[in-house]
Amino acid sequence: MNLGLLKGISTYFLQFHKIYWCRRVDDNLLALNLEGNIFYIDLTRSKSTIFCTTQSLLSTKHYQAPFDIKLGLCHNAYLHSSCVDGDNRILALHFTPQNAYKKQAYILELEFTGKYTNAILLDERRIVIEALRHISESRRPVRVGKPLNPLPQPPNPKPYEVVAVHKELLENLYKERTQHMLESAKTQQLKAIEAKEANLSRLLQEIPSVHALTEQAQRYNLYAHTLTAHLHELQHKAIQGDSLTLSSSDTPSLEVQIPILEHTKSFSHLAQQYFTLGKKYAQKAQNIHLRLENLTDSLQFLQAQKALIAKAKSLADVKIFSPPKTYKKHQKHQNFEIFFIDGIKIGVGKNTSQNIELLKYASGEDMWLHICDIPSSHMIIFCGKTRLRDEVIHKAGEILVGLCSVKIGNFRVDYTKRKFVKITQGANVVYAKYQSLEYKK
Repeated sequence: MNLGLLKGISTYFLQFHKIYWCRRVDDNLLALNLEGNIFYIDLTRSKSTIFCTTQSLLSTKHYQAPFDIKLGLCHNAYLHSSCVDGDNRILALHFTPQNAYKKQAYILELEFTGKYTNAILLDERRIVIEALRHISESRRPVRVGKPLNPLPQPPNPKPYEVVAVHKELLENLYKERTQHMLESAKTQQLKAIEAKEANLSRLLQEIPSVHALTEQAQRYNLYAHTLTAHLHELQHKAIQGDSLTLSSSDTPSLEVQIPILEHTKSFSHLAQQYFTLGKKYAQKAQNIHLRLENLTDSLQFLQAQKALIAKAKSLADVKIFSPPKTYKKHQKHQNFEIFFIDGIKIGVGKNTSQNIELLKYASGEDMWLHICDIPSSHMIIFCGKTRLRDEVIHKAGEILVGLCSVKIGNFRVDYTKRKFVKITQGANVVYAKYQSLEYKK
């Protein structure tokens, strides 16, 4: 962060007198709402900056660390001053919570100091209340409940010019910052999806045909029936060699060579093994279309994901399809697709069976979405009784339309609580008390 730019931002902030809220939207990214104007504070080490964007950056996680809870002090607070600490790249916002029982001043100190970049909440005595990063082994430690020492001023400060800051300038900073990061994130995500596509394509090629499975089932049944017909001759003989040749029970002139299976205990046991295998392959032949349908649907879903990522205009949109690592480790996986918007879990079905499972899994207070008059995926926002922001519902509907197999047209997405959706047959439903969103692609 350039010192001249930071001083310009500090001066720009002086026009505001209220902090509506401040919260984390990414691991190192804060969103600060000053009277309806949202400023994003990137505290990534060595890449720190402040920017604006016309897009709403939705989080993929819900942050509840002690630091995030203490940021609640900024909610509906009076902003008294905004200043920079001399020639240090530290911006201090002095504020007082509006609804506090006891009026007390606080400082949100935003430090753009390279290795020690940080956001620190202090009381008026400069006692640390909480911090984004706790630093213990340093000449200037950041510990909760301990005073924060002032950072010494640089002995030989570099000359600088204060930048005249306006909103368009901060929006351009965002465009410059994100373009490279966006392309890099897209490339990484697309490579991951292409690897999954290659794996699914391989599995599709390896699926045996119904004809091959039926033939195999018939062959195993022939072995089983032939063995059963000759059991009276074989019951006193020992199993020897790798195979056994017997005449067919239906066509005595036809000789059948029967392989001896591993771990076979007797000829009656071998007959039972082949009966079991015949039944298994007959069932495979009967159900192979379900496996084929599932793999095909998964492949089409990945292709739709690729198209959405390729068109994504923000990092937040790219990250939507990467669930938090904590979810992957600790949450039970359901048989439908999962992603996150603003930290809220979203489920979407890829086919009829997944749509049915999704509808059964959802609770009555969760939000249900579907494209009107088009056979397509059902979507559930697992929000329970939590009130959803309009941006979350709109983004969910946008993704639902993006995943639809219909490539071009106008779409209406209806949404309502799951308790107002009634299953009629399969994944077909009727619903009431709904609202609608319009999309075009």
